[in-house]
Amino acid sequence: MFLKKFLLFGLMAAVLPALAEEAADRKTATSLKYVTHELDTRQDKFSAEANKAMEYTNSAGDVQKRAVTSELGTSTSDTSLPMVGGVNTKLATKQDDIAPVNDHTAVTYTGQSGSIGQKGIYQTTESYVEQSDNLIDAKTFNAALKTGLDNEFKCRDYKPDTNLCWVYSIHNETEDNTLVPEGYTPLEYIQSDGSQMIDTGIDGFDPGDWEIYVKWMITGEPTGDYPYICGIYDGESYNTYRIILDHTSTAQYLVNGNSRAGGGSARVSAPANVIHEGTIHNGYVLFDGVRYNTPTQGMQGGTTSVNRTIGLFGFVASTPKIVGRMYAAYAKQDGVMKYNYIPARRDSDNKVGMWDTVSRTFKTNSANGNDFAPGPVVQNNVYIPQNQ
Repeated sequence: MFLKKFLLFGLMAAVLPALAEEAADRKTATSLKYVTHELDTRQDKFSAEANKAMEYTNSAGDVQKRAVTSELGTSTSDTSLPMVGGVNTKLATKQDDIAPVNDHTAVTYTGQSGSIGQKGIYQTTESYVEQSDNLIDAKTFNAALKTGLDNEFKCRDYKPDTNLCWVYSIHNETEDNTLVPEGYTPLEYIQSDGSQMIDTGIDGFDPGDWEIYVKWMITGEPTGDYPYICGIYDGESYNTYRIILDHTSTAQYLVNGNSRAGGGSARVSAPANVIHEGTIHNGYVLFDGVRYNTPTQGMQGGTTSVNRTIGLFGFVASTPKIVGRMYAAYAKQDGVMKYNYIPARRDSDNKVGMWDTVSRTFKTNSANGNDFAPGPVVQNNVYIPQNQ
């Protein structure tokens, strides 16, 4: 008991001076300067705010509020502070970066969420065997299909009044399966600068049912009047098969289907720098699929001389004038192919011309000008023959 009393007395002895000092301070006067100084070093009490964070500002004693959120919204102007949980929840819905492979590999879905696969896209410069399960784009497939048809099949029947083949037969094993023979490189087109033409050597246009096809593009202004895309000429009073430009125009044509050269033409409008196709028949011309009947206004002329031959980008004894490209040409008489031209380059001397699959000869410039210029090489290596 004595010990407890002693401790209590000691505690009171310690507290009483402190209370006395505090009471004295309350009664002690001070200066306004001291009070102002002390207040300036103190921050106002923060208000009670739920889900808010404080941010410093550029002013001492001044803070601002920032909302704290546990969910990420879609606003791009929201300034609230996300919590780690909200960020992780959103990240869980995102896909990891896709690792780089190359520019010809497609990304594919899999059966597992967040997992991806890949599929190669066929490249004509690489091995077919190693790419046999790859995807293929439409351009490459179309080129392969055309090459396959050209190499594996022969056209046996064309749709009437068109150059569209609708009946094919398969090549025999002993037949050649190439566009051009070894030693020649197929081209997309050959280019003329106005001083080149090809004499086909094919004549005899009075009798029979003729079909003369040509595919071309005008790329510049002709070097003279009435340049020939394809045709023959025996004088203004004689019949002709032809497609020519009107004077030096690059977009106006005159066409004749065994009609008088002078006044017996049909007029056609077609722009330059665009590929066009024409098929000349006895009595009409198909130009880009549109039929133009000739002769016009009953203009029938005399019979074409038997020895007049058909020319491409000019006619025999004329000066070439066409600035443009030749993509393909053929002629039939009574359904029999007379010539079938494929643009090509002879590898031995880089001579440019047209390979004739009928006569198995190479036709080059027959005028006194420079050689034809080559177009791009036809890419055939995508094509894989049967059973290989």
